[in-house]
Amino acid sequence: MKPEIDQIISCDEAARATVDSAKKEAEDLVAKAKQDADTLQSEIETRFSEIRKKEIAPILEGSQIQAQETIAQTERYIQGLKDRVVLRKAQIVEDFISEALGEAWSQKRES
Repeated sequence: MKPEIDQIISCDEAARATVDSAKKEAEDLVAKAKQDADTLQSEIETRFSEIRKKEIAPILEGSQIQAQETIAQTERYIQGLKDRVVLRKAQIVEDFISEALGEAWSQKRES
């Protein structure tokens, strides 16, 4: 019976060693996978930064310049309208009064 017990203990120790070895190998694999993931994430962030600098930034700058030009054109157009109103205000008022008062206004102006 002693040899059977020794054999069971020996198998148990071998199984325990195998489990410990497998556990160590799994921990090493997990650590390696985490390191690979961190490296990949760093490479992706670097690549994205390069893409942003080379491709996205010029598009944004161009859009910003175009928006500023559009704002400037709009401001010039509005100023032109204001200038026209100032220049034509007297004529507009006169035409309005003439329409409202009819001939009485025309005769008064001619006098």
